[in-house]
Amino acid sequence: MRERAARALGDQGNPAYVPALGAIVQDRDEKVRMTVVRALIRLGSPASLPPLALAVRDGIPEIRYLALDGIINFYLPGYVETGFGGSFRSVTSRVETLFSDVDTLVVDPDVRVDDGVTRILRQAITGAPDMNTRARAARALGILRVKAAVPDLLEAAFSNQVDLIAEVLRAFQKIHDPSVGPRITFLLSYPQKNIQQAAATTLGLLRTESAIPDLRQTVENNDDIDVRVAALDALAFMPQNQTAPVFLKYLADREKRMRAAAALGLGRLKDAQYLGQLEQTRQRERDGGVRLALAFALTAQGRLEYLDEIVSSLSSRVRRGEARPYLIELARERPVREALYPQLYSRDPEIRQNLCLVLAASGDTVSISQLDNLLRDRDAAVAQEASRAIRILRSRGM
Repeated sequence: MRERAARALGDQGNPAYVPALGAIVQDRDEKVRMTVVRALIRLGSPASLPPLALAVRDGIPEIRYLALDGIINFYLPGYVETGFGGSFRSVTSRVETLFSDVDTLVVDPDVRVDDGVTRILRQAITGAPDMNTRARAARALGILRVKAAVPDLLEAAFSNQVDLIAEVLRAFQKIHDPSVGPRITFLLSYPQKNIQQAAATTLGLLRTESAIPDLRQTVENNDDIDVRVAALDALAFMPQNQTAPVFLKYLADREKRMRAAAALGLGRLKDAQYLGQLEQTRQRERDGGVRLALAFALTAQGRLEYLDEIVSSLSSRVRRGEARPYLIELARERPVREALYPQLYSRDPEIRQNLCLVLAASGDTVSISQLDNLLRDRDAAVAQEASRAIRILRSRGM
């Protein structure tokens, strides 16, 4: 009876029923509790957060998992999808590549997470009764970009649980606190290769320059190609004159991912002496991903004629995951932003929509006036992304 009533309240879609559901989130019957959590997720009200936080401490693992997903879903609608018959599943598989295997599922930078939710998630990382719940809590903190949880995540990084460490590293990639880097460099020597790879990626994204010697050693000596690629990617995020010979060495490597990472590193050096070699390499390169990396490198060196190729790649499902972060990085420079504005009127809605995402991350006050023209775009998805971009830019005081 209580289970049926809870389901009916959730199906009503009326947030006014949240207090009634919250009152039985700790019901003695686990089926009732599970139904209540599902109903709270459906209602999606701010008032749902306290009872969902209580459910994170439930004695049944599946209820804890769903409650964690429900909290994420409140801040990132669509994270949990409902299927026929009221079934639920989280959509954590929606990831794009960012030069390496970086999960980019995160809330917008202007999202503020409830203090009570933050407290429960932090406690779950080190206090939950099973490692799966701890790993899911770490995942949630990363997706929600909770910087206050860095000390708890660091403690978890020293555990001996591979899945937990992997989620902690992904969380660090999203929270982006540079102070973390020196304290996780030791994970480059972790026994499991997937942790070595994730550690290298994280150190690169955090620009941990103190790890450069360790990363160079990993590139040269590790016997796993995926780890070596991640280490070279990491070096490419923080290139120095002393690492230029490393990039030159791998610019002609047999492994295409090594060639791409080498091109990125030389491009970010912004040293004109490498322009000729980058152009010559591009002329003979046949792989599309490496050519795109070379286009990025040449654009970063001031050759804006290569920008159109990167923009065009936004319409490609295969290349979009590389092209968009390239443009986000390049658009931090005013000449690149100015060159992108005319592309906001591209005939391709995929290009217009993705450029809104680029400018949300790297735009300025001028970008707001340019994006304003897309608020009335004939494509609803484009207009929605333009509105989101303007909101994010204004939240930064622009």
